[in-house]
Amino acid sequence: MIRHGYLFKKNLLCIPVSSWRLQLIRETHGGSLAAHLGRENTLRQLQTRFFWPRLRRDVFRMVDSCPICQVYKGGAQNTGLYMPLPVPDSIWEDLSLDFVLGLPRTKRGNDSIMVVVDRFSKMAHFISCKKTSNALNIATLFFNEIVRLHGLPRSLTSDRDVKFISHFWRELWKRLGTDLRLSSAYHPQSDGQTEVVNRTLGNMLRCLVLDNPKQWEEVLGKAEFAYNSMTNRTTGKSPFSIVYTKQPNIALDITVLPKCKSYAATNFTDQYSEMLAEVRQQIIKSNQLYKEAADVHRRHKTFKVGDLVMVRLRRERFPPGTYSCKLARRKFGPVPIVTKINDNAYTVALPADCNTSSTFNVSDIWEYKPADDGEIALSSSESSSSEARED
Repeated sequence: MIRHGYLFKKNLLCIPVSSWRLQLIRETHGGSLAAHLGRENTLRQLQTRFFWPRLRRDVFRMVDSCPICQVYKGGAQNTGLYMPLPVPDSIWEDLSLDFVLGLPRTKRGNDSIMVVVDRFSKMAHFISCKKTSNALNIATLFFNEIVRLHGLPRSLTSDRDVKFISHFWRELWKRLGTDLRLSSAYHPQSDGQTEVVNRTLGNMLRCLVLDNPKQWEEVLGKAEFAYNSMTNRTTGKSPFSIVYTKQPNIALDITVLPKCKSYAATNFTDQYSEMLAEVRQQIIKSNQLYKEAADVHRRHKTFKVGDLVMVRLRRERFPPGTYSCKLARRKFGPVPIVTKINDNAYTVALPADCNTSSTFNVSDIWEYKPADDGEIALSSSESSSSEARED
């Protein structure tokens, strides 16, 4: 119907093919009284006032390509199929490293825990430290608590900043006082293992400290013993039994049970090689089962070298104290893909002053959608006859 010289569809003003469509979407989405709402909210605002064919498509295109939203909005995506790291061949050769931060400060001034996990036996060491500890401090702790007991690892998996890890390796190598070249590998990613350990550790500490959270450092040894004593779901055995071929004694073993020679432990030692092979096969089987379950809820997304993308800047990617603003940009870009490590990990071209690793998991990578001011007006002018039918 025509009102005051304008075409209406019921109570909705009809907008012809023109730049007005683009301007209306812009104002509704990012105008002075708007706050860059999402696609559905922007669409609802327009649908109660205006009509034109393919309004939904135009709004979605405009909002998806909004430069401000792509940079400052966070988000999660279930991209990337589960890709477990290669299964280690033996104990304490391939490790993962992570940190639990934000704990109450203890009398010793510690407020964090360094978590080191053997990816084969699943044995973990929980080492108290400070959030402000630099690579030199961490290397010293690692040498005193890990290398002293288990020797040097062949590989280290961590999602810490690559510059921090590189400095860490150099400092650790200095501690050895050798001129040999460093050959240990560093995997700038996370296999999800330490995150699971961190959750378990948090639950144990809460139960041990109860209403005295500042005493977490005093019970950390108990938590480590308990964790390494319990059966791991992946291996089917406890970390203690894999590394030391037997379960450790607990209070019941030395106060209640009669003393006798453990023939089971003797036989277990004789069959150590067979046990390691069995554990390795169990890890492979568990990884496959987990992959099948996890991939049901994930979608396969890949990029090519040269593709322009936006990357999510997680707080934990930066050295302590360098990322403090709650309202800082959530994504950075557009930047080109430089290297494809595998379907789940890519290297991008970050500026030299970005102060973080240039390797990203595919879940932290978004396709960049350039804003094209003329796209909506041009794409909407399909044909006059088609528009007439929809009016």
